[in-house]
Amino acid sequence: MSTDEPGSDPGRARSFGAVAAAYDAGRPTFPAEALSWLVGPGRLQILDLGAGTGKLTAVAAALGHDVVAVDPSEEMLAVCRRLPGVDTMVGAAESIPLAHASVDAVLVGQAFHWFDHARALPEIARVLRPNGVLGLLWNRSDTVVPWVRRIHRAMMGEDFLAGNDQFDPMPILLQSDLFSYVETARFRHWHDLDRTGLRQLAQSHSRVAVLTETRREAVLEQIDAIYDSTARPPEPLRMPYFTECYRTRPSDLANYRRTLDAPVAPPV
Repeated sequence: MSTDEPGSDPGRARSFGAVAAAYDAGRPTFPAEALSWLVGPGRLQILDLGAGTGKLTAVAAALGHDVVAVDPSEEMLAVCRRLPGVDTMVGAAESIPLAHASVDAVLVGQAFHWFDHARALPEIARVLRPNGVLGLLWNRSDTVVPWVRRIHRAMMGEDFLAGNDQFDPMPILLQSDLFSYVETARFRHWHDLDRTGLRQLAQSHSRVAVLTETRREAVLEQIDAIYDSTARPPEPLRMPYFTECYRTRPSDLANYRRTLDAPVAPPV
């Protein structure tokens, strides 16, 4: 979920299943160097939590990791299942369908802002092995670029103008007694789009997905107009992104609580 605004609205949170194809076609991937920074070298067992159509899952699998993708949307996971060698499970961050201490890393791409954090953080700490990694990623469009600002203004409306279109996870992580020191990093990359792809990117945003058909089509017409005035076909329109990354590990308290609940699962 790209720079969708903080997600306390259940309607918007459930909107992604209906636009799974547009999400997969229009949303950017994640840079491999971002994942390498988050989890380090070696082959790991990784949970992609809130995996959606598998944008992050695909990158982790391509780096040689064993990945299980969990998402509450069956429609989104149906797309993710096309990836070879990836396990998928329907489930929520607040009730993860995995055993205690069963994964080396939990990665969350574009989804942490939709979680009920009071319930999700204990679940994430539960499934992580000691010294495991929680990695959060967001692709943020570089709105310093004028035409990118126009696209986001069309999609986000008043929230964009008020500066309410981004979510900061740092206060939540710092206030949790289940996780330790938080490290951050940023990686630059680009996403190439044609006219259809830019429209699909807009369609995949929750703010647009829940609009009435008439209002949604009005937004998409604005998106088409921006493409027509900016792009120079046959060259793709290169959407600039920064991937913001947050890395933390379970605290001593989280590791102690886990040992009280169940023994550590052995590596597979």
